[in-house]
Amino acid sequence: MRRFAFTATSLFIAVISSFPAAQAADLEWSVENPFRFFKPTGSFALHERAYAAVRGNPAGAAPADIIARVERRLNDPDCKDASTPDTCAATKRANYDRSRLGWAAQTIGAVCYDSAGRPPRYPAQCERRYSWGAAKEDYVLPEAHTVNIALSAAPLAAAGAGECAWTWQPRSGGPAQSKKQPCKTPLTITRVPFSLDRAKSGVAVNVRLPDGQQLSEPDVIVEDIFLVALGDSFASGESNPDRPVTFSPSREMVYDPVNTREELATRSLKAQPNYGIASTGEKLDPKSLPKRLMDDEAQGQILRPTSREFLTAFEKRGARWLSADCHRSQYGYPFRVGIQLTLENRHRAVTFVSLACSGAEIAEGLFMPKDAREGFVNGQPTKVPAQLDQLSDLICRGGVAGRSAAASYSLPLYRPGSPAVQTSPVAMRWCPQQSRKRPIDLVLMSIGGNDVGFSALAAYTMTENAADLAPIVGWIGHEIRFGPNISRAYLSVLDARMKAVKDALRDGFGVEPARVVQTAYEPIQFDETGALCGTQPTLGMDVHPKLRLSRARVQETESFLRDFLVRLECISDVKRRADCPAGLKTGAGTGFNLVTAHQAKFARRGICARDPARAAIDGVMMTMPRMSRLADAFKPYSPANELPYAHRWRLFRTPNDAFLIANTHREGISPFDILQPAYAGLYSGAIHPSAEAHSIVADHVMPYARSVLSKGKITVTAR
Repeated sequence: MRRFAFTATSLFIAVISSFPAAQAADLEWSVENPFRFFKPTGSFALHERAYAAVRGNPAGAAPADIIARVERRLNDPDCKDASTPDTCAATKRANYDRSRLGWAAQTIGAVCYDSAGRPPRYPAQCERRYSWGAAKEDYVLPEAHTVNIALSAAPLAAAGAGECAWTWQPRSGGPAQSKKQPCKTPLTITRVPFSLDRAKSGVAVNVRLPDGQQLSEPDVIVEDIFLVALGDSFASGESNPDRPVTFSPSREMVYDPVNTREELATRSLKAQPNYGIASTGEKLDPKSLPKRLMDDEAQGQILRPTSREFLTAFEKRGARWLSADCHRSQYGYPFRVGIQLTLENRHRAVTFVSLACSGAEIAEGLFMPKDAREGFVNGQPTKVPAQLDQLSDLICRGGVAGRSAAASYSLPLYRPGSPAVQTSPVAMRWCPQQSRKRPIDLVLMSIGGNDVGFSALAAYTMTENAADLAPIVGWIGHEIRFGPNISRAYLSVLDARMKAVKDALRDGFGVEPARVVQTAYEPIQFDETGALCGTQPTLGMDVHPKLRLSRARVQETESFLRDFLVRLECISDVKRRADCPAGLKTGAGTGFNLVTAHQAKFARRGICARDPARAAIDGVMMTMPRMSRLADAFKPYSPANELPYAHRWRLFRTPNDAFLIANTHREGISPFDILQPAYAGLYSGAIHPSAEAHSIVADHVMPYARSVLSKGKITVTAR
């Protein structure tokens, strides 16, 4: 029976192939659940609906800022008046509670990633769900995709309410299948074969209409793109947890040694003897800050602050990240690029892997392990495996054991804060080409900022002296504050580090430079007028009284940042600029596609920028909510009404934003430690792009991604 079906269908295909070819528009097909990072179809459908609503007429050209528009469609809170958090809460609609927390909170629970693993990791196989059921798939190299195919408008109108007879057969040969169903119902082909050899991919599809007319599509072939993201916090999505922290509308958390165990109280007092209390009209205590909404409050209880029950309840209500060790979330721009690639080409699927990690640099991050952001054991941070090692393990058929190709790279190494630089060999083990599951089609990368000390420079602009953060230095294990003089020493060897990246991508993965799209960093330091930040030193920074933005140090740092961005361009391609230095280790350049066009969008929307149309109220809303003793309520708004992913003029998170959205506390010490607010402000994502900013970056990366995937190369003329 099976043999007869195959023979008859083969004859059927041969016969109709002699007919005039049907117009391509007669049959329309699309990949179901094409962003392979998502398990259920509903997660992709969330983006698909938003994209369709924003896109409008599919026949017209999509707007250049389509991803940013989709971001707003997905993350605008469902209320009538979003001018302030409190007015939004007062005018909330039915979907307010869900929309307020952002779209990623709805999808984080069903993704192809083991967030609870030690370490967190992408699975070798992932069980994904479709309209017809579920399939366990090799995550890196799928064997098949699900496709939905339907009649286009004209033949559908001719078919009316009749029944259509569908037949489809693998292009590589094998048994055909057939099905009769109402013509108005799209056909679902559950498993369309996929192979890296295009000749062996896809199915040939035929349909006979009620009037006997026959239509065919011989090449239903899914284009599966393997997209890899590497790099630092500007790619990981730092400051934008998939599910942000929610706060109590009435309870405070007082960061004071009185609430800690005796030994911690003593240590904290010695560490910070000059912790001051600011004088304000409301007599607000800077030690009193918003408190996470915990289970005890819902139960009408108050847990003893020093109890294990309190700590457990506190940790339970922390922010939820796709990968807490790296503060990686679905809001990182590489995720948005991957989703967009599927939305704009429904014949395409994207196999997506992001290994970007907050705090990563080229040495400790790409080539070598680094300390985890969260997930400590016995008070000490665990290690995040080197990103290049993780990628090798994923693509190698033999896993770790299959990585038999040895290589060594010369990397300039230094301890953060020390100007001494020493070049040392770093040994790597790669997967041989014949053992790799598949080639990488596109690499998105943000790297170099931590190599020159971005976070230390930020701390330099926001604190008066290193002593203010001395205990945090001990927690982190290295210097976290230094000036541009140290950063310039690291900048002088950045080209050598970038050469190692280029060589490693070629040696370990066969990635040519033209397939790498690197994003330059966005300017952080400008207000809404284009002036440097610092005129209002505590704007967005009153989470801790030791944080103040110095305009003089911002000016000093801004001069270095200009030189740094110039050097990135020269390292990419010396022809980009006439003032590139001679003798760079990268020679004529890495050949990576460096994206800089997005920087103009950030020029007046830095960390201190207020909405020009409502600067006064926007400035007030940037202050930390604290309990007013006069009004017996939080002012200027209730932290329970915080809008983490609503539109803001500023595109970077302030320390206040970071505290209210991610609220990262140092593990292994008391949550009431007097420096926890500073730690939470600095290590929850301050000075990092918001989710809205990531969508803007993604829009500017898209032309490069399209060009790379079409085998093209964007050229940048010298200026």
